[in-house]
Amino acid sequence: MVNPHFVEVNIPSDPVFERVVRAIAAEVGEALCFTDERVDDLKLAVSEAVNNAIEHGNKNISSKPVEVVFALDNDKLEVRITDQGEGLGSNQRVDVWDRVRVVEEDNLEQGLLRSFGMSLIKALVDDLEVNSSQKGTIIVLRLYRKGQTE
Repeated sequence: MVNPHFVEVNIPSDPVFERVVRAIAAEVGEALCFTDERVDDLKLAVSEAVNNAIEHGNKNISSKPVEVVFALDNDKLEVRITDQGEGLGSNQRVDVWDRVRVVEEDNLEQGLLRSFGMSLIKALVDDLEVNSSQKGTIIVLRLYRKGQTE
C-alpha cells in the first residue's frame, strides 16, 4: 500500500470485545464516506471474522489476543484480523473454500445452521484472503473505494 493510514487494535479473546472492533469498523467506514449499506457490510464482515478468530482460532482463551488492523490507501480499505491459534493444519496459504464447502455441506446434511461465517464474509467484501500456519490464521478483507476492483 502507498502511504496507508492505520488503525490498530488488540483485543482479548472474549466475545464482548468484538463490539469494540465493530464500532471501529463503523467509524472507519463512515469516515471513508462509504454508503450506509457498505458500512453495514463492513461491520458484519469484520464482526464475523473477529468472532471466528476468538472462537475457532484462539478457542476463547482471553490471554490470546486478536489483532485487527484497518489500513487505508487511495484505492481500498484493508482489514487484517490475526489470531494466535494453531492454524488450519497447514504452513502455507489455505484453500479455505474447499474446507468451508465441506463444513457447510456436512452441517446442512445434519440440519445445522452454523459455520457459514466465511461464506457470508466472502459475500460482503470485494476480496478475501486467508493465510494460516501453526502460529495462527490471518484473514484479510478488502473493500475497494468508489467501486474499484483490484
